[in-house]
Amino acid sequence: MNKKREMIVSVLYLLGKVWGRTFLQKFFYLLNRERYNQELFEYEFYKYGPFCDEINEELTDLEIEGDVDETAELTKGFNTSYTYELTKKGKESAQEIFNNKLSNEDRNNLIEYVNKFRDYTPTELLKYVYEKYPEVTENSEFEN
Repeated sequence: MNKKREMIVSVLYLLGKVWGRTFLQKFFYLLNRERYNQELFEYEFYKYGPFCDEINEELTDLEIEGDVDETAELTKGFNTSYTYELTKKGKESAQEIFNNKLSNEDRNNLIEYVNKFRDYTPTELLKYVYEKYPEVTENSEFEN
C-alpha cells in the first residue's frame, strides 16, 4: 500500500465518518501544505479551491475493494454530497496501518490535524482554507 493511501485510510480511521469530498480535499490540502511541504499530494486550483483527483481515485478504489462505504445523497441545492466510512474490513486494515506502518511523525501529524479540524463542516473548512491561502481561490466558484 502506498503512503497516500495509508494516509487516507488513517484519516478515515481517526475521524470515523467523513461528510463530503470537499472536507477530505481541504483537510489533505492543509496537511500536505503545512506538514508535508506539498510532497504528499499534487493539487490544482479548481471550482472549490485546491483539488487533487488522486484522492477521489483512491477513495473509489477503496470502495471497490470493500474497505470504504461511500454514500451519495442529494442536497437541497440538488447537488450530490458524499459521506465516507470504513467498513469492518477497512477498520481492521486501517488499525494495522495506523499502529504499525505509519511513522510516529505521521501518526502525530494526523492526530493533530484531525483534532484541529474534526468539528469543522466542509463549508467551514473550505472558508478556512480560502482565508488562510487566498491564492487558491483563483478558479473558485464558491463565494466566501
